[in-house]
Amino acid sequence: MSEHHFAVLVDGENVSPRFLSAIMAEINRSGEIILTRVYGDWTDPHMGSWKDLLQSYPIRPIQQFRYGENATDGALIMDAIEIVSTNRNPVNAFCIVSSDSDYYSLALRLREHGMFVMGIGRQGTKSILVRSCNRFVYLENLAFSSPSSSVVDGSSPGGIPVEDIVLRSYEACEEDNDGWLLLAHLGQAIRREFPDFDPRSYNYTNLLDIVRSYPDLFEVRSNEKTPPVYWMRTVNDDEPVTRKKGVIKRFMTNYGFIRSEDGDYFFTKANLSSEQRGVQLRPGMAVEFTEIKAPDPNGETSAERNGRARDVIVNN
Repeated sequence: MSEHHFAVLVDGENVSPRFLSAIMAEINRSGEIILTRVYGDWTDPHMGSWKDLLQSYPIRPIQQFRYGENATDGALIMDAIEIVSTNRNPVNAFCIVSSDSDYYSLALRLREHGMFVMGIGRQGTKSILVRSCNRFVYLENLAFSSPSSSVVDGSSPGGIPVEDIVLRSYEACEEDNDGWLLLAHLGQAIRREFPDFDPRSYNYTNLLDIVRSYPDLFEVRSNEKTPPVYWMRTVNDDEPVTRKKGVIKRFMTNYGFIRSEDGDYFFTKANLSSEQRGVQLRPGMAVEFTEIKAPDPNGETSAERNGRARDVIVNN
């Protein structure tokens, strides 16, 4: 697969400039940035923070007076079509940085022209824009990507637990005779159905980290070379899973911690049974759960010290 060469188009009136550094770093991990344009009414005082960044980043500001509610949207869309039509740049990918779902039609048109389309926007961006992109990244994951930052929203597309996303995507692929599937192919299958899938939404570093965290569901092997190539497959184990008990230690909107006799366990809202995700969780509530990872009191970070739980059920 050839490298992506990105045209980055930013709706400056829809995205805060404080995300710019993280946005550029995320795109650079996916390919080479050929051009970057930020659209807005640069005569408006609220664009002042963007102006400060022009001294540090190779960005071309595009002026668009607010002659109408969607004036900036129209300027961005017209430029995107012009870039594709003139083909004067080696661009084969676009990154649309906005949470405005009106750009979904542009994303679809760019894909019709054979372009790879990446979207970056806030959590809560309408599904029609998310699914119109080949890949969609949430700004909140970029903002909280440093090790010292708090855990972010642990929900998933449609409230689907991450292990179910992996299983569904695995079943949609063609594995070999022994059931082994290249981890890279699994990642591609996940992206096709869930363009906004991001391991950081579940407090994981990458897909390999997720698969390894479910030893009762998946097994992993590598070719032991540098760099290694990984395969995974489901575990055929009919033995009953041991359930553990504990109490809610604390819960913050989309994630929380369970205290048990073995230590503390991290879990997300998606790890609750679907019928209990509307329950208001409070400290002291008794729960049962399945252990993904055991607590490690000698871990250097809180993520290493805490265990992980799934299939959490509140005992009424």
